[in-house]
Amino acid sequence: MRPRKAGVRLIAWVAGLSLLAAVAAALIDPGNIARNLRESTFDRLLLWSPHPPDSGRVVVVDIGRDALAAIGPWPWPRDRLADLVNKIADGKPAVLAINILLSERESPEPYLTDQYLAQAIARIPTVLALVLDPKANPAPSLPASVAVTGDVKVPDLLQTPGTVLPVSTLLPSAKGMGVISLPADEGQPVRAVVLLAAGAETLFAGFAVETLRVAESASTLIASAPPQVLRIGGYTVPLPADGQMRLRFTGKMDRLGRTVAAEALFSGRSDPAKLAGKIVVLGASAPEAGGLRLTAADPFMPSVEIEAEAIEQMLAGQIPLRAPVMQWAEPAAGALLGILGILAIIYLSPGRAALAILGLVLAWAIAAAGLSTKALFLTDPVTPVIIALIAVQFAGLTQFALTYRQRLAIERRFAFHLPPEMVRRIIENPGEIRFAGEARNITVLFTDIEGFTALTERAGPEATISLLDRYVDLVAGIVVRHGGMVDKIVGDAVHAFFNAPLDLPDHAEKAVTCASAIIAATEDLRRDAKVVAMQLGRTRIGIETGVAVLGDVGRGAKRDYTAYGHAVNLASRLEGANKKLGSSILLGPGTAAALAGRIPLRSLGKIAISGIAEEIEVFEPEKS
Repeated sequence: MRPRKAGVRLIAWVAGLSLLAAVAAALIDPGNIARNLRESTFDRLLLWSPHPPDSGRVVVVDIGRDALAAIGPWPWPRDRLADLVNKIADGKPAVLAINILLSERESPEPYLTDQYLAQAIARIPTVLALVLDPKANPAPSLPASVAVTGDVKVPDLLQTPGTVLPVSTLLPSAKGMGVISLPADEGQPVRAVVLLAAGAETLFAGFAVETLRVAESASTLIASAPPQVLRIGGYTVPLPADGQMRLRFTGKMDRLGRTVAAEALFSGRSDPAKLAGKIVVLGASAPEAGGLRLTAADPFMPSVEIEAEAIEQMLAGQIPLRAPVMQWAEPAAGALLGILGILAIIYLSPGRAALAILGLVLAWAIAAAGLSTKALFLTDPVTPVIIALIAVQFAGLTQFALTYRQRLAIERRFAFHLPPEMVRRIIENPGEIRFAGEARNITVLFTDIEGFTALTERAGPEATISLLDRYVDLVAGIVVRHGGMVDKIVGDAVHAFFNAPLDLPDHAEKAVTCASAIIAATEDLRRDAKVVAMQLGRTRIGIETGVAVLGDVGRGAKRDYTAYGHAVNLASRLEGANKKLGSSILLGPGTAAALAGRIPLRSLGKIAISGIAEEIEVFEPEKS
């Protein structure tokens, strides 16, 4: 059913305002609620996305708890770390990246142990770690290793006033230095590594980037635009506005498959030759080392594994990317889904509307998930759906309120006039009634009480009204039980239709049967002890069948669903003709023809009817 224009406008206004509010909330995002939900969704999708086979080029040398138990507690002296570096150097890897901050510290003979470590790292191309420091300190006198070509823009680049660098003794022996700081909001997992970051007014490469640069024997990183990318030797990585690369973690078995235990190298159980030509990342998974971070894949992932994952990701060239335009495109998509959902609620049945809305949101969620997992083009499958569902929910509630109000109006309007089962049909399918007007074949039944005016004068007002209430309830109840509609009560007369407002099979037969029941019931009423003294007259009934025009007439609350036509006029005149013929029920030719012999009739001949040029034959049901 199509709702009326006023209902459509109300639903559109309420749903439109809720849609606007939802879009505004998604754009403003107080408390980063939408952002955190979106990022958590991306975490799950990226874990489920198909990963390329491991390159086999990256090896993690892990200092775990077993290494601390076998070799000594953390922190290790620099000379012990140097022994491990020498073991690794024996394998002749392409590069060694030490994911441990080797800053200045107090120790016995610090200079000698640092010298020993410097000699070890000088044997192989080595990348050292630095961290960004929120406390200001002097800018390091280090040459920038990043060249810029084109209009490169990184307005959200991670920047701090200071840095914590490796001890100066080690710097001449190293081939590079990268940032191991891992950005993450409070309470949120690590989702990215820095490609570029700034500390103490100096631009630095991220640890994974610098490791790959040294492995590629590239002297300089090149940031270029458009498109905005970072070139690392023969590899190209998208360079977002924040200078960070989104991570897509592999499974635990993949991470374990690229890991060599430090104690195994020390003891000779692992052959250093396996490291030949590899990109080796050295770090600690022991909790004592303080390098465990919360990630989507593991709540206690060592930072060395995070950097190794980043290197593998750059080697594979499969890097998740989120276009800046999605910040606006996704709320716009949610608004479009919401508008389509609102239209579905307005113009479709509840079941079809639910299916349409479900199809819309599933289509978006599946498409967004596919883009995020297959193309690695991060598209939010959740927020647009929430925006749409908020609007749809308000539209649905408004529609429900309108439907409920319509149901109450129908119940109030028809409960007295129609059988309960017919009222239920109208409530469930209000579109079956054409209030605006329709031509329908109906049977009209009019009743009247003979001598009622004289009765009112004899009985007095209170007794008359009491009797009339009893009489009307009796007659109206019989009409309703026989499937008819009580159109109106005019004084002592009852006007009823059969086959209106809904289809009623055999309506002519039901009307005549109803008339006989009314005569029998009212005759019983006349014999009632309380009524005999009032001398209630007999009931006269006129019935005719034919095409009439039905519909609502009037304004506002004064609307009346009624019928007009020849059959209506004739039924009224037939009721009055009973007085002249001495009959109780008088049927017109239309009803006699509609009965087709199902009820025995007796012809009373032809009579003249006021307003009709020719005489018509009239009938009455034969008494059984």
